[in-house]
Amino acid sequence: MSETIRPIGLLRVGTLCALALVAGCGTDLTLPPATTPITQQLIHLYAIDGTPVGTPSGYSMISLGEVQTFRSNDFDFVFDLGVDSTFGLGTKGDTIAVLLPRGYLGFAEDGGLQWTLVGFDSVRVAPLTGYEKKKPTRIRAGDTVIAASRLQTCNFGFVRPRYARLNIVSIDLATRSAQILVVIDTNCGYRGLGSGIPTF
Repeated sequence: MSETIRPIGLLRVGTLCALALVAGCGTDLTLPPATTPITQQLIHLYAIDGTPVGTPSGYSMISLGEVQTFRSNDFDFVFDLGVDSTFGLGTKGDTIAVLLPRGYLGFAEDGGLQWTLVGFDSVRVAPLTGYEKKKPTRIRAGDTVIAASRLQTCNFGFVRPRYARLNIVSIDLATRSAQILVVIDTNCGYRGLGSGIPTF
């Protein structure tokens, strides 16, 4: 810290920081340093409809695992297949694959999904806005989707989601399943989705 800063300046900065914490309006610059490298997982989800009840259909960005949705609502999105009329997407008679946010399934509209034209390897920072919290997101093999988790209270006081980029590796209509590569930042409040320990 510069020695030219006077105590009154420090007092003002401290007061502003305290006000920012109370107001919950912290920015990325106020986060403590991240400590955990970006995590990568290949997950296998089965459609929530038309598959055996014990197969996992959801994924938790908090516990980093597939979820059997009949056992728990600890998930941030689920996979499903259906005809176009089921989801209001696609052309008549199509069988389409979708990721469903929690809000679509009747839970609080917390977290969400964002389909993007940006290539999977080019997504380095998750956007702050633009996430679909209630409607299905159609997916095809090769697509990239950005996901925001349920809000979490970070150990330093802010309330933020976790962010991930998803690569739809494959969709198998016969087994009603999908393989998805998940690259997730587990540092609460950070949006970096590159590699190593994020700085943003």
